[in-house]
Amino acid sequence: MKTRLIFGFILLNLQLVLMIGEGYSQKLKDTLMIEGITVSEKRLNPLQGLKTSKIDSLVLQKQIGASLSDLLSAHTSVFMKTYGQGGLATASFRGTSASHTPVMWNDVAINSPMLSQMDFSSLPVFFMDDIKLMFGGSSLINNSGGLGGSINIENKSSHEKLNISYMQQIGSFSAYGSYLDVGFREGKFSSRSRLMYMSAANDFSFKNIASGSEIPIEIRKDAAYQQYGFLQELYLQPTPGDELGLKLWFQRNDRDIPQPIVVLPIDKNEQQKNSLFRGSANWKHYKGKGKLETSLAYIYDFLNYTNKVAFINSDNRTHTFAANLKYRYALTEKTTLNAGITNDYFLINSNNYQGIKTRNQLSAFAGATSEITDRLTLNAVIRKEITDKELQPFLPSLGVDYHLLKNNTLTLKAHISKNYHLPSLNDLYWSPGGNAELKPEDGFSTEGGLAYELKMKKHFSLNTEMTYFYTHITDWILWQPDPVFRYWTPLNLKEVSSQGIEINANMVYQLKKVIFRFNATYAYTSARNLKPINQNDETTDKQLIYTPMHSYNAGLRAEWKQYFIAFSNHFTGKRFTNTSNTRYMPAYQLADFSLGMLFPVKEHRFSMQLNVNNLFDVDYQAIAWQPMPGRNMEIKLKYNFTKK
Repeated sequence: MKTRLIFGFILLNLQLVLMIGEGYSQKLKDTLMIEGITVSEKRLNPLQGLKTSKIDSLVLQKQIGASLSDLLSAHTSVFMKTYGQGGLATASFRGTSASHTPVMWNDVAINSPMLSQMDFSSLPVFFMDDIKLMFGGSSLINNSGGLGGSINIENKSSHEKLNISYMQQIGSFSAYGSYLDVGFREGKFSSRSRLMYMSAANDFSFKNIASGSEIPIEIRKDAAYQQYGFLQELYLQPTPGDELGLKLWFQRNDRDIPQPIVVLPIDKNEQQKNSLFRGSANWKHYKGKGKLETSLAYIYDFLNYTNKVAFINSDNRTHTFAANLKYRYALTEKTTLNAGITNDYFLINSNNYQGIKTRNQLSAFAGATSEITDRLTLNAVIRKEITDKELQPFLPSLGVDYHLLKNNTLTLKAHISKNYHLPSLNDLYWSPGGNAELKPEDGFSTEGGLAYELKMKKHFSLNTEMTYFYTHITDWILWQPDPVFRYWTPLNLKEVSSQGIEINANMVYQLKKVIFRFNATYAYTSARNLKPINQNDETTDKQLIYTPMHSYNAGLRAEWKQYFIAFSNHFTGKRFTNTSNTRYMPAYQLADFSLGMLFPVKEHRFSMQLNVNNLFDVDYQAIAWQPMPGRNMEIKLKYNFTKK
């Protein structure tokens, strides 16, 4: 309570001093130069030959008060299974499950070892400087287990002598957000401190379609949440070739869990409280053609879940100790070598396990990226792991880029890899139901596509890519009721294939003093069960539940001087809610609108932004019997002071 009062006092005083908020990271005329995206690095990109995608800096600025789940669902082809604002949100790459999507924070895996999942609603974009998506086997360059892909989050040091930024966000349904960012650099030392608070009552109105012939308008109850935390970063450069870094991330997430509308509501029946600490110390050393990176990390995660009706009071404490060492060497201008070793040790103390459980995972990889000819580039990686002294299979990966045209505007891409995913500790040890005899899920994936890039002087640029992918996973872990004891237990039952097409395009066009930015993504995903569970199984060749076959995002933004206006559209196809595909959630399409302006005064910048979400007030559900809000608005006010 004392911490909350101090936190609130700081934010209250800042609101009295700082007036207005959200805007561009620099003056508009500085951000319009298309030449800024030109790569001048002479050394070979070690990720060439792999399919990756980086979130644009303008998108990060626009979504600074959002969660990572909101950002990914609006701007990428990753499907987010979400229970609404502040509720549980998990990610699915290419039809794979939530446990097949590792999340890396500065080279440290932060997925819960109990579930092998990440709640993306608990990851604030405000704490992120760089977000990169690794598709399919491309994720093997960082770790195993990403059968669909992985997400990499990075923090970067402050380059300004002094930078102070404060944003206040106010929205519908009693939604509030306060964000303070202070960074400075003095000689060889730099510091950056970020403090945030978010809360919402989520008491929106909705149509209760479960009430029978009459559909009353009701108010959503028990959907409130609050999050607060800080991220402290310290950097020291004792020599031009060395950088020491320390990152400390504390966060508290409290949420009421609303019941499905088909259930008679009970006031405050389900609640979840989560406290976490993530700490990382790293050293980067640059010498000649080599780059050495090493880090040590510790993560503590406490989660308490209560359910009054079911008499559940679940306490779970997770300790993660991680050590990481990577080395990159530019053998020539056309060949780069990579190698690394990682050790992760997990210790779980849960009243849902019979005693304390541990896992130690040692992983090593070696790889090379080589420009064989002016047109052909190869990227090869091989990874080997030992889990609790048990050898795991070799995991190879091979990617190819071939320029079909001499000007390198049209590139043929292909990739093939093998991967696997260990059972989570809940799969093995949950009591009752855990199955210690489970085998790892085994995956094979391949993909191929075309990428096109066009630049016309300073007024037009276009980047587009189309990819076909195929993934085959055996020994898919499935929880089902035990025929004797009736409680649920996991088994290696399913064999799943997922194939589809991903298309993305980004365009920038300058017409006199107006800049137009257009981006779009489309994904077709056919994820099907290939193996019957029993003689009466009706799930063979059926689409996996909550996996839409069609989804797309599109956005158009226009900028003129210190003003901008943007419109975006999001479509999610129907999702089956049972394995026999006899019930489904209908497709829905949402539109968002935003506009903003910037007021620069010397070293000071004031800005404001208005967002209208679900512009056309669509009535929809992302998860069965979990209503979502209709049209809602938010205002962001931001002040920024920068001393170069």
